[in-house]
Amino acid sequence: MHIVINIICWLWVGWVGFNLFMVALAATVLPVHQAHFDGFRARLPTWLPELLTSDEIAAVISHEHGHRHHLHVWTNLALRCLFLNPGARRRRRQEIEADDFAVAHGHGRHMASALRKLSSHPDDLSRAERLEQM
Repeated sequence: MHIVINIICWLWVGWVGFNLFMVALAATVLPVHQAHFDGFRARLPTWLPELLTSDEIAAVISHEHGHRHHLHVWTNLALRCLFLNPGARRRRRQEIEADDFAVAHGHGRHMASALRKLSSHPDDLSRAERLEQM
């Protein structure tokens, strides 16, 4: 029985290590295709200034800092390490929390405008409508 528990523990340590490695990989090596918070800093694609105004970029950065403020990357990592999928509903809620952070820092209208320019996905359009009503 002791050997089985040892094996299970080492497998879990490997799983945690793999997930930490993936966070580090995303933060250092992978190219940036969309704005995101990688667990350490907000990352923006180089093409973003071609599409958004400086106020909209500030709103996107504020939104990404909302992910940092709420520890979304680390919460999702902890869930994955416990073999739980963060799920679409949690991810939508996290996006709204990050939007609310941007609103609290005076970027609501510009965040709505940036969302409309960056995406035609129904969830993003719904978030933009919500921001415009705040």
